[in-house]
Amino acid sequence: MSMTQPEILVRGTCPVCAADVVPAARPEESELLPCPECRTMLVVDGTAGGRVVLSEAPRIEEDWGE
Repeated sequence: MSMTQPEILVRGTCPVCAADVVPAARPEESELLPCPECRTMLVVDGTAGGRVVLSEAPRIEEDWGE
């Protein structure tokens, strides 16, 4: 009899379109994930209560780093 615990799935909600976002593995803070519905790039801000807290990733501007 196996005593392994099932992997707990974490999920979040896209702040742009409210779609359910389920990462393939437990994400790390500041990791980028695409929304499966609107394709917006999202950044993982952390976790709270078993849910992933997501925000829209900043868009890269051409003058960054200049």
